[in-house]
Amino acid sequence: MFTKNYKRNLMLAGAAAVVALSANAGAWVDVTHKYIKDATYVPGWQGAIGAVDKGVGEIWNGAFRTYQVIPNAEAGEYTLTCNAFYRCGNNDYAKANMPGNEALHTAFIFIGNAQKKVEGLFDKDAASYPNSMEEANAAFEGGRYVNTVTVNHQGGDLVFGIANTGCYHDEWSCFDNFKVKGPKGDVNVINGDFSEGLNSKRSWDNVNADNGEKTPDVQKDGSGGGDYRKCGGSPYKYGQQIELPAGKYRFGMLCFHRYGSEVDAKGNYYNHKWPCSNLLDDGTPQPAYGRLNRTPKDWFEANDYEEQITYDHAYIFMSQNALCPKDLNWADDLGDLTEGKDVRTRVKDCWEICNGDLEAMPHNNPVRIAGNDTPTGKDDWKDVFPYETKNKAIYRNDSGNEREAAAAFVNEPEKYYQYVEFELTATTKVWVGMGKNSNTSDGYWHAWADQTLKVWDENAEGSGVEDLVVDENAPVEYFNLQGVRVANPENGIYIVKQGSKVTKRIIK
Repeated sequence: MFTKNYKRNLMLAGAAAVVALSANAGAWVDVTHKYIKDATYVPGWQGAIGAVDKGVGEIWNGAFRTYQVIPNAEAGEYTLTCNAFYRCGNNDYAKANMPGNEALHTAFIFIGNAQKKVEGLFDKDAASYPNSMEEANAAFEGGRYVNTVTVNHQGGDLVFGIANTGCYHDEWSCFDNFKVKGPKGDVNVINGDFSEGLNSKRSWDNVNADNGEKTPDVQKDGSGGGDYRKCGGSPYKYGQQIELPAGKYRFGMLCFHRYGSEVDAKGNYYNHKWPCSNLLDDGTPQPAYGRLNRTPKDWFEANDYEEQITYDHAYIFMSQNALCPKDLNWADDLGDLTEGKDVRTRVKDCWEICNGDLEAMPHNNPVRIAGNDTPTGKDDWKDVFPYETKNKAIYRNDSGNEREAAAAFVNEPEKYYQYVEFELTATTKVWVGMGKNSNTSDGYWHAWADQTLKVWDENAEGSGVEDLVVDENAPVEYFNLQGVRVANPENGIYIVKQGSKVTKRIIK
């Protein structure tokens, strides 16, 4: 039987929305596709996209989820087709180990609750294999790497896309030419050929509290991963104005803000810049640095995040200003937000989210293991961490890499979804976004993906958006609406659980 806590935390991973367990209890419904433009900074797509070039989409070196929603799709059979390939690690490793090994095929295309693993880069013999987006485009134009999956849809919003739960360092996926055919023929897929690329300025206001324009870091300097980030740098703010009818809304994303740099299990603090050492040049321990000279562990143990008003936290916000806010403080503090009218939510630390468990939280740089010298070159890290470690940051990057954050967002979306909630009594133009007023100089790390807008629907029985990540080999379990397991379900409404996926289904 479901526990009360489990019921409270059930999520549909595709929309990261809480599932109502009783009929007509209402639910949060994803309406991002109706109101938010360029949610991935690429027209038409939600989730995360790392790069677009030569008319091809790409995610390098990390897990990801990229998708679109077909609203109010009628019941019937739908087929998704696209060109795509996946490489589980570097070329040499993938070529030697990936063909015939299903465990290393971690990327898949999906439509509704149907999915199919993406063809491996080296699965079929060929004279040559793509090693760039340009070569991927040529292979796709030549009819290679065609992937197809079909679903029998029961009606309602239908999600399709491509995702990867993550594998080894240097993993890589390219994709293009998404097409959907439904009961009445071809279904419109926005920018399915990626003719429009990634541009974070196209639909978003990026002017920050210093009147500078800072764009999100996307696979910057080798960071990789299927997410976006800011790390230990300038102030930033990203906002978009939308017009919404009366209703109750949530705008948010999968995210966290780490207050400071890395801390190891012994409490040693590491400068986030090269060579990520816990020692100063004179051999003494690296002290906490930044505006408050605190480590993330210090913040977590003090648990006074909200009380520390001199620290510029990262916020998700909604504002009814005519112009996009730059300074995310309240007007009484000379900021641009008005209390009682605008709303902001502090982005929680990954230490808060993971309750201080270092093993459970994402990291953006490897740290020295006791007894080993700090590696000084990129390739030296392989002697500290084994290559065959899924979703692990095993190599150094100047401001950190995104492998672990991206994997956390894909595999544990219910854990990292943070949002600002607001209610409108009439049709209103509002700004939604997120940002941080200043560089607090402590090596902070703010990672995010899958920016979404949701509306509360009193009549909905679920989000209408099926799960995007599911273990297809996990056993299927049925429960009635009281949470009692049912061995042989007959006509009625049931809670269906398969792996981490939980949906409501009508059995006839």
